[in-house]
Amino acid sequence: MPYNRAVPWGLDVDCWVMLEGLILKRSKGFHVEFAYGQFNGANIALKFKLHFERTPASSASPILTLNSFVNQQWGKAIQMATHFQQGQRFKLSFIVTSKGYKIMENDILLSEFDHRLSPTAVRFLGMDGDIKLEKVVFSWERNSGTRNPRFGEG
Repeated sequence: MPYNRAVPWGLDVDCWVMLEGLILKRSKGFHVEFAYGQFNGANIALKFKLHFERTPASSASPILTLNSFVNQQWGKAIQMATHFQQGQRFKLSFIVTSKGYKIMENDILLSEFDHRLSPTAVRFLGMDGDIKLEKVVFSWERNSGTRNPRFGEG
């Protein structure tokens, strides 16, 4: 970590990105960003941030925050408790729909996030945090170069 990758054509409806890895045992968390550019102040269509509480008295669930950064301002954050665990393997999929993003954990719907920016202008996938990233697959790589397949087909 960190991990950065160009997304030269942007994200179309029905495309998806799948991430697999391991959350480290002493992880404080990690984040995934779908950004318009690789510079400070670039618009971020979706930021997925998982944070583990690190206070001795805390037995709270990890907190997932979803947000976007539009024209130099963060939008209204959506927060929820999750069941992610330190030391756990994960498979995350981000599916682009006409309405927003469906976020899947191990093929089960975790959350949805409505578009605040067009996904077609996303040019970079960025990740950072306390994980061991093992696999990143875009739908068009898995489906013989097709840029716009349906999730699960092919």
